[in-house]
Amino acid sequence: MSPSFDSTSDTRWRLLVDAPTNGASNMAVDEVLLDGVASGSAPPTVRFYGWAPPCLSLGYFQSFDVVNVDGCRTLGVDVVRRPTGGRAILHDRELTYSVALPLRLLGDDRGLLPSYHRLSLALEAGLRQLGAPVVLAPESAAHAVPDQGPICFDRPSAHEILLHGRKLVGSAQVRRATAILQHGSILIEPRLDRLRSCLRLPGGEASRVEDGVAGLAEVGDFAPTTIAVALADAFAQEFGVRLIPGQLRPDERSAGDGLLASKYASLAWTEGAPANLAGKTTRTR
Repeated sequence: MSPSFDSTSDTRWRLLVDAPTNGASNMAVDEVLLDGVASGSAPPTVRFYGWAPPCLSLGYFQSFDVVNVDGCRTLGVDVVRRPTGGRAILHDRELTYSVALPLRLLGDDRGLLPSYHRLSLALEAGLRQLGAPVVLAPESAAHAVPDQGPICFDRPSAHEILLHGRKLVGSAQVRRATAILQHGSILIEPRLDRLRSCLRLPGGEASRVEDGVAGLAEVGDFAPTTIAVALADAFAQEFGVRLIPGQLRPDERSAGDGLLASKYASLAWTEGAPANLAGKTTRTR
């Protein structure tokens, strides 16, 4: 029997550890979590999940022109557009986290960069608990390279997680008026050949991502569930809360099914031009 949650509680958050599923379903669930927190009908929620089949996710404003459709089809890789900003990520040998919470719980850290920093502190602590000598990228990385390419992991942004100087976690964020959703990919083993085959890359981009990406497999052999346990503990410690294992309510599942059918499984959404999507979100990275 699922525990009863008080959606107004600041000290009892919900923990979801979901089985791998397709990219459209994953994005629908994350948006449902954001909507629930924003409306006050759902508790703050930390979620961990995988992707089956592997999936290339595009940032909210990213052009579909970067996708090599034939390459994705040959490799059996799905394509989905995220509700968050950022650039393309191949979700294959990795674990994805998401955090949906009211902005009020961030206090003075509710601004864009401060919120990334606060959530990254939890990620850093959890990965260090696994023995990974990770550090945060400095805030100066926010505007260090203005000509960003199409790949999320080609260079770090401010407060992102680095392993041996290379990017290990790629995160993105979206906001409603009163709530925030941040999710990100924690690489276990970069599949760079597959990533290159899924994208149309400008000259020099392939070598740049090769030099800038890291994976947890460099440190040890970690199962996704092991990573999830360490990170869940770190989020609980960072925010001084209890994470209570739970599941989606029936109404949340129904809302997710609706978003899946009307939005994330739709070619109009996935392949839509960024100009046509402008104004349909509040704030992204």
